[in-house]
Amino acid sequence: MTNRLLEGRVALITGGGRGLGRAISLAYAKEGAKVAISSRTQSEIDRTLSMIADAGGTGFGFSADLTTEQGAKNLISAVDSQFGQLDLVFLNAGGNAAKESIENVDTANWIHTVEINLYTAFYVAKAVLPLLKQSANGQILTMGSGMGRRPDQTSSAYSAAKAGLWSFTQSMAIEFAQYGITVNEMIPGPVKANVPEGETFEPYIVKEGDWENEWFKGAEDVVPMAVFLASQHKHGPSGQSFALNRRLL
Repeated sequence: MTNRLLEGRVALITGGGRGLGRAISLAYAKEGAKVAISSRTQSEIDRTLSMIADAGGTGFGFSADLTTEQGAKNLISAVDSQFGQLDLVFLNAGGNAAKESIENVDTANWIHTVEINLYTAFYVAKAVLPLLKQSANGQILTMGSGMGRRPDQTSSAYSAAKAGLWSFTQSMAIEFAQYGITVNEMIPGPVKANVPEGETFEPYIVKEGDWENEWFKGAEDVVPMAVFLASQHKHGPSGQSFALNRRLL
């Protein structure tokens, strides 16, 4: 029998209902992990769980609004009740609801973008710490972005949130080292994350614009790095950033 890299572990992927979250959830299940996913949308949860089951994996889904501390607490309580352990948390929930200049952006959208990318990470990390402290190999991964290092002209909220998330990642790595918990950031670079079912996406090199000479990827192209990071030993890297970008950040 093929040795599966995540056998015996329980992983939680926030924002696991679609796109990168779905692809990573499915990959972790194929590598032997029991996988919990969260999303606001039940239909997305159901579809991801169906794909996990079809692949022979074990999955659990929970609909949660992680922009509230109580939503995060409810999620972690549900995962604990379902599996009784948690070893790996991928803080993937996020998005960009404020793609406008600072001058013109809607203030509520700006604040919401920071909430879904940064506040959610804090709420979940705080709520999950007691469970991770019990793990023999506790890990947290955060979904970073090159825009957290190199902002553009129309995504100040997203860039600020991802910059904050990188700093928060390093803070967690320092603080949680005493518990044997590693914390790292993954930056996927530009990705076509949500390809309609039945359609295919071919990666290509961007020829012009902000991402010139960058590899524009599909969600599946990000999976190997996500599996690699999840499979690291408890004495592996921590407080580090791993990027699939071609250019320096």
